[in-house]
Amino acid sequence: MPDNQLPLEQPELYALGRILIAGPVADARPFADKIAAAGHSVTLLVPEEEIEFAGKKHKVLAREEAIEPDEYSIAIELHCVSLEAKADALFYLDDSLNEDTLILTYTLAISTGELARELMMPERVVGLCILPPISETKFVELMVTPLTSVDALSRAEEFFKGVGLGYAQVGDSPGGVLGRTVCCLVNEAALALQERIASAQEIDQAMKLGVAYPFGPLTWGDRIGLDRVLAVMDGLYAEFKEERYRPAPLLKKLVRAGHIGIRSGSGFFTHRQA
Repeated sequence: MPDNQLPLEQPELYALGRILIAGPVADARPFADKIAAAGHSVTLLVPEEEIEFAGKKHKVLAREEAIEPDEYSIAIELHCVSLEAKADALFYLDDSLNEDTLILTYTLAISTGELARELMMPERVVGLCILPPISETKFVELMVTPLTSVDALSRAEEFFKGVGLGYAQVGDSPGGVLGRTVCCLVNEAALALQERIASAQEIDQAMKLGVAYPFGPLTWGDRIGLDRVLAVMDGLYAEFKEERYRPAPLLKKLVRAGHIGIRSGSGFFTHRQA
């Protein structure tokens, strides 16, 4: 090499692994697509009633199929609406996987500490918060507990860097920073709509034009999923017992009726189904 020629900078390389993703199809499949695009091998563990909707792009593991303890390097648990399903999945993963397997758990509706303290090996658990829709996410928030090992956090950071997602460590709280802020905004907008301060269209227009948000808060809620927004607000209210986190009655009413936004075809607005 000539003396005046600098060596070419080598790209950073990350070890590819076998990743197990446990959660509802609506979140597990788009997250699997992102991870598979980075070269990892992905297996889905979805609720039995959703297996037929999982598609054929990724391997799907039925619950009755035993997990080989050393088969996966990372397990990602993505339940957020049903805390019962979340606890069931985490206990199953904690019991089935090799002790070296990193567990990332979705903390949209509950803190990492509350989840990890019930597990046999809480030191390998790192909280993960992503604002849905997951297919469009470019950034994740990572949360640790006093029991989380330095190695577990380092492995989580390396993994997301390799997948091409930005990341930051934030305090351990339901919704993290982004989810908490946006969902509180959606909840406040729902209260304004409920109190007939303005129409849904007017509320969204005011926030888009007034503060340059990419979406109005009600449209944003429909995109996230009103069931997920409600899960965040329920989690914040349970954690802090402060009135500002109490879910809007209109939000609860829509979720009870199955109007959860774009995924159902209706929420604060009516949406054309793909």
